[in-house]
Amino acid sequence: MKKIKIYRKLKVALTFLFCLHASISGYSQIPTISDDWIGNNVHEMDIDSRDNLGFLKKEIGDKRIVFLGEATHEDGATFEFRTKIVKFLMEEMDFDVVLFEAGMFDLMQANKEFQKTGDSESIKKALWGFWRTQQWQSFYSFIEQRKAAGNNIEFAGFDCKFSSAYGFDNNNYSRFWEAIFQERNPAILMNENFTNYIAVWKDIESGYKQTGMKGALAKMRYKMSEKEKQSFRNLSSWMADELKKAGENKLAQLLRSNDEGIIAYSDTRLWKLILNRKSFLPINYRRDELMADNLRHLLSEVYPYKKVIVIGASYHFIRNNQTIDPIKINFIPVHEAVIAGNLIYEQFANEIYTIGFTSYDGEYGLIREGKKGVAVKKPEANSLEHQLSNRGVNQAFVSLRQSLNEPFFSNGTSLRLFDHSSHVTSKNWHQVLDAVYFIKTMQPLRD
Repeated sequence: MKKIKIYRKLKVALTFLFCLHASISGYSQIPTISDDWIGNNVHEMDIDSRDNLGFLKKEIGDKRIVFLGEATHEDGATFEFRTKIVKFLMEEMDFDVVLFEAGMFDLMQANKEFQKTGDSESIKKALWGFWRTQQWQSFYSFIEQRKAAGNNIEFAGFDCKFSSAYGFDNNNYSRFWEAIFQERNPAILMNENFTNYIAVWKDIESGYKQTGMKGALAKMRYKMSEKEKQSFRNLSSWMADELKKAGENKLAQLLRSNDEGIIAYSDTRLWKLILNRKSFLPINYRRDELMADNLRHLLSEVYPYKKVIVIGASYHFIRNNQTIDPIKINFIPVHEAVIAGNLIYEQFANEIYTIGFTSYDGEYGLIREGKKGVAVKKPEANSLEHQLSNRGVNQAFVSLRQSLNEPFFSNGTSLRLFDHSSHVTSKNWHQVLDAVYFIKTMQPLRD
């Protein structure tokens, strides 16, 4: 009996040593980032200052479009530091337009109010709730100060759906079109096409007035049959043509985008999503197509000579997503998805600089009434986050444009640009985006 116990203990010890050796061997096969590459491409940041952002002038150069992403829409630390980058771009590099992943109609109305009053409440009101939280308040203070000092600053949205009370409340949208044509061409108000178009939108808006779950569902989708879709699309085309005749190309783009968004989301069915989440993929892809079209319009027709900052989820801003190893983020196969950034990049390749955000640990989410954040998942050993944390880096701007010949990246490197749990790997991150801002400890949003 004694010999058996000794044998068992020896077996356990040998098994432990074998596993330890295998673990060490596995880690030793993963290269680390070279000191030379770190020295040339990683800019460690003072958390409380933006004075050491001067390198951005050389890094961004003469590119006039900067995409500033976020891994999720609930990254407090990202919001906090992104304001400092926005300030630097405006004060030191003459950027003066901000485009948000929010409603075109909402931001158009809000921008009109902001230009008149200089009060940031209009911009805050037009955005999604996560962009009204504590960590984004310094952004609103800054734009008020900049406007008061006489500097030009403009805002627009590029989403194909409403994001605020500007679109959802008081039949604001249908009344807007009635007022536009009352001013431009009152005779059209009696046209059958116009009255039928407005009737559809008033029916859509009647759903917005509902409360509870019914109201929430109405804000997400409006049921339409295939016949109704085609009829609505014909009416939309007629309306857009009338606007173009009046020289209102910007309004025509807004109208077609919102109408196509309504048509796309009309296919949303909760029972389909419960049974098969993939049923939402065509809708998600269509949204990115429409956002890409809106971005093309804004960048080439509305602000062709302006320096523009674009803010939203990093997912929508990447390019060459086919170079990412097959992986699903919230059931979306990123490597084969239709993504707005990829759709517009060819046209603006020489003008775009894209920055993603990532982190090593901490929490994300929206903290309300005692709720806790969601823990950031521990990164893998082959991740950029793991490498930077091991070197004691707290915050850093990491340029990826020179990563092609660095062994650590060429072997396949993990980054978590789209959420804080999926390990997205690529050997060609330099083709996906230009830089990533690393924050060691993420913080959740607070109301």
